[in-house]
Amino acid sequence: MAKERNTLHTAFAGNSGSERRSHRRYLVDLVICCRALPSRRVVVGKTYDISSGGVRFTSSEFMAPGTKVELAIDWPVPLDGASPLQLKGWGTVLRTDKRGTAIKIERHEFCPQRTRTVPPPAHGFGGSVEQRKRD
Repeated sequence: MAKERNTLHTAFAGNSGSERRSHRRYLVDLVICCRALPSRRVVVGKTYDISSGGVRFTSSEFMAPGTKVELAIDWPVPLDGASPLQLKGWGTVLRTDKRGTAIKIERHEFCPQRTRTVPPPAHGFGGSVEQRKRD
């Protein structure tokens, strides 16, 4: 069985002819850390899908719609095959429901990764990418 954690999947998630979204979404299974601004409260979860305009993730914690956030995701593909990268973003929580938390990304950048984001929790968030494809 292939290792699924920290893998960027190129599986296209949605955007059929009737799809409302303007950005392609990709299924990803990565650890995400979100910090509610301006507080120091950090929510750790697992990404479900990501696009250039937003990210959806699952967590055991609630984030209120309208909350401004800073997020960090350790990117699975190193720069030039050697230098680890981290995706940093800033945005607003759009909704939190049984499917997860959706964040509209207003600004993002890739940065050299100085330290690893918080390791994944012992329990999974939302199952594997393969399980989510079947749902």
